[in-house]
Formats: sequence, C-alpha cells, structure tokens
Amino acid sequence: MSNAKHSVSQWLWVFLGLTLGLGLIFIGFGGRSPFGETSRTRVQVQITRTEFAALIEDLSEPEGYFDTDNFISNETSYMHVVPSLRENVLTGGAYIGVGPDQNFTYIVHAQPSIAIIADIRRQNMLQHLLFKVLIEEARDRHDFLCQLLSRNCAPQEGETEFADMLFAVRTASPDPGLFDRNIENVIRVLGEDYELSLTGLDLERIEYVYRSFFEAGLGMRFSTLGRPRPGYPTFEELIRETDVDGQYQNYLSDDTLFSRLQQLQRENRIIPIVGDFAGLHALRAAATFLEAKGLEVSVFYTSNVEFYLFDLPEWRDYVANVRAFGFTDDAVFIRSYFPTFGRPHPQNLPDHRPTSLIQHVAGFLDDARDGRHQSYWDIVARNLIPH
Repeated sequence: MSNAKHSVSQWLWVFLGLTLGLGLIFIGFGGRSPFGETSRTRVQVQITRTEFAALIEDLSEPEGYFDTDNFISNETSYMHVVPSLRENVLTGGAYIGVGPDQNFTYIVHAQPSIAIIADIRRQNMLQHLLFKVLIEEARDRHDFLCQLLSRNCAPQEGETEFADMLFAVRTASPDPGLFDRNIENVIRVLGEDYELSLTGLDLERIEYVYRSFFEAGLGMRFSTLGRPRPGYPTFEELIRETDVDGQYQNYLSDDTLFSRLQQLQRENRIIPIVGDFAGLHALRAAATFLEAKGLEVSVFYTSNVEFYLFDLPEWRDYVANVRAFGFTDDAVFIRSYFPTFGRPHPQNLPDHRPTSLIQHVAGFLDDARDGRHQSYWDIVARNLIPH
C-alpha cells in the first residue's frame, strides 16, 4: 500500500514539473505556444448593420484621384509574407489596409478582431461593399467566385481541390440573367438591409465594377490610365500565387480561410472607408474609433502608397496619422516595393517585379522621430523581417 502511494506521489511530482516546464517554455516564446497557438486576448467587437453604415459615413473623407480602377492587385509577390506574418504577429489585433481583395488574404491569416480598409478612391469602398454582400450570401468559396463572375456553375459537392474549383469556374458560361439578378439584390441589400446612403453615382459605380468582373472573368487584369505596362497578372494568376514555401494561401484556396472571411463580413468587422493615408480625417478618426474599442493595430498594409507620398509635403501628415494609432508590440507593416528607379530589393524573388515586405512598425516610428528617412529606400530597406 505504501509503495502504491509512493508511486502516485512520484507521478504527481513529474506531472507538476512538466506543467511548470511547459509554462516556462511558453513564457520563453513571448506568449506564443510552441505548439503554434498565436492569439492575444481577443477584444469582442460587435458591429450592427446600422453601426456599420454609420462608421463608413463617419470615418470617410472626400475622395481623391488615382489613375487606375484597381479592381485587382498587381502585386504578384503578395503571398510571400504570409508565413512570416503568421509567425511574427499574434492574432486578435486590428488591421489597417488599402486597395481591393488582396487585403482578404492578409486578414484571414492575421485574424484581427476588426479590419478597416481605407482607400482614396470611393470606388474601392463601393467594390468592397459589393464583395461583402456576395461573400455573406455565398454557400461556399466556389459559389462566391461564381456569383462574383456571374458564371453558371454546377454546385460543388464535398471538398474540392483548389485547381479543380478554378477550372470549373473558368469553363463555366457567363450568365447575363444571373448578373442582372445579383446586381439587383446587392443594391437592395445595401440600401434596405444596411440602410447605406448611396447616391445614384455610387450605384452606377457598383454596377460598373460588377460588370467588369462579369465581362473579364478570371482573366481580369490590373490596368492603369496613362502609364500602361505589359505583363500585369490576371485575377486567376493572382489567386494561384503561392508563398515562399510554394503553398497556396489565398483566401479562396481553402474552405477554412474563406469561412474566416465570411464570418468577419457577416459580423460587419471589415469596414471599407474612403480615406487618404495623408488626409486629415479618415485615419485619425479610425484611430480614435479603435482606441474607444480598446484595440491596437497589429498589421498595417500600405501597398506602395508611401512611394507616392514620400517626396511631398503630405508625408509629414502621413507619419502623424500613423502615430495616431496605438500599436501592439509586434505590429508590422506589409509593403509592396516596385523597382521604379531600377534598384532591386534584396528580398526580391525571381519572376516577380514587386517585392512584398514585412517590417517592424516600431522601427519605422523610431526612424521617423530621429530623421533617418532621407529617401524612400530608407522606408523599404530598414526594419525588415525575413520571409
């Protein structure tokens, strides 16, 4: 009997020792579990449809001009930062971004509590509203893509390989009747269910965006006005881009990733607004809103907007806007660098003109304070996190 008690006691001490050891290991990982859990204490954010509409109105500012419709990205390297993003940033913060649906891929991997996408073009905000309705109402990722492109697709049964799904969409016939029904439904949902204050011009722009996807399908390309460049990727090529390990990471590549996005959209936690990164209202209002919610920014996706701001007087306003946000200790920028002046980036990978970067926010703010930003190269070459 005493031997049995002694054996139980020994095992109890072993268990306690292992538990303490694992706890110390966890602390050593800076709050990250060695088993891959990377979540911070998540702030519960609840946004009603009425609040969603009000936030778009309250946070937005008058639109500006940019010389592209920007229906899709031209950043073929955008997936390269995903593994590093997942490794370096805890989930549950706030996300700030710019541009169209490449944001969704970063969002589903960063898993923020809330996301705000600010773009100088009002059409970008309207495109996100179009995507929002289609994503919310889709049965799955395959159905969403069919509805976005107005393709008469056969329903997919069970799990479908990514390449097979894209093939099914690519070979499906365009359906003008589906387009007409869907655009009518989108406008009804935005006006009646969300009670958004959309003008006649807004509705024309939404239809213009939707018709552009209908007509181009998976062959949609990024395009510019006045500075054409051959070789921009198609929508399908962008979707099929991989990370540095050769893995698909797009929000449409996996049912789980799309489900994350769908949940955020249904809970109104992806908020598109009209905002200039160097403007005097939108980003500062967004910072005030996040502070009121008790949220700090963990991911700030700037694309290459800073390239257009750096040599202008507005650069100072942009830096002030960045400083207005509260940031998590692990906060990062995601940037896209294009070798406009012929200088290749050391992190550039073969067959990609742009280089997607992930960089420490804290280092950027320190450099700005200490006057170390003497050129745009100083922005994209410092505070780098390896891919």
